[in-house]
Amino acid sequence: MQNTEKTRTLSDRSMNRLIVGSILVLVIGILMVSAIYYLDRHVDASTPMVERQIATLEEAVRTTPNLVSVRLQLAGAYLAAQRYDDAVASFTEVLRVQKDNKDALIGLGDTLVLTGDVAGASTQYQAVVDLSKDGEFAATDSQLQRAYYELGSIALQQQRPADALPHLLAALRINHGDADTLNLLGSAFVQTGKAKEAVEALRAAVQYVPVGWCDPYSTLAQAYSALGRAAEAEWAGAMVAFCTKQPDEADQRLTALLNSEAATDAQLGLAFVAESKGERSAAADWFGKVLVTDPSNFLAQNGLTRVGEADANSPDPSIPAASPND
Repeated sequence: MQNTEKTRTLSDRSMNRLIVGSILVLVIGILMVSAIYYLDRHVDASTPMVERQIATLEEAVRTTPNLVSVRLQLAGAYLAAQRYDDAVASFTEVLRVQKDNKDALIGLGDTLVLTGDVAGASTQYQAVVDLSKDGEFAATDSQLQRAYYELGSIALQQQRPADALPHLLAALRINHGDADTLNLLGSAFVQTGKAKEAVEALRAAVQYVPVGWCDPYSTLAQAYSALGRAAEAEWAGAMVAFCTKQPDEADQRLTALLNSEAATDAQLGLAFVAESKGERSAAADWFGKVLVTDPSNFLAQNGLTRVGEADANSPDPSIPAASPND
């Protein structure tokens, strides 16, 4: 129960990033083929898949206790099952044997975040940074990028935005297109009084994830308000309304902005709203209007293609459907 309460402070997106990031590294490989073979013969099919994987991997650890890769996969399976104490124990056992194992350090850090022990998690992520920052491939090291990102995230959780900035900027230098990093960077900029820089980072974030993600739009509204740009702040607020399943309110607020400095953004927002309602013709019209003023707008180009393809795949109402006997 305590673990559940602590994880509620994390957004769904953050939790997914932690869990998926670790499991993709850990629960893969040839051993899973052996696991399926074993499961088909020795485990009740009614057992949930993750528990079946755990049972197989536990048996593999008993058989080959010195094989680090098996212990890492078991730790990842425990993490997937939210068996955090078991995951911590498994990652710790790997680190007892290989203290510089970066997979185990990141996995342990992720698990500790999910249990609320962010101080302990910081120690693990910082160890990854210390091991990797001067390496030959540091500029493209995805594990180093993860460690920097998580250190920045923890600093923000602890109300230390100035400390978060160098970590997040370092993460962004490795992966320029990571929307989560851009979002946290925007938040750190807002909290340190750098609204102009925040707008730049957050606009980039919503280019990658334009719908279904409220956080960057909410922070954009704060940044634009701080800059005295009321129309853009209202656009961002309208997009928050859309994100929180209030399309009619979003539609009304965006329509009111069509003669403002935020007109193009409003048109794009109206296109997304119309598309979400299944109004493909209206969405196509709005995407087209965006492209009149901004011909290189990637989101409008993609949107127009998307709704056009949907229309192309829809049956022509003027053609009668074939009967079963045709």
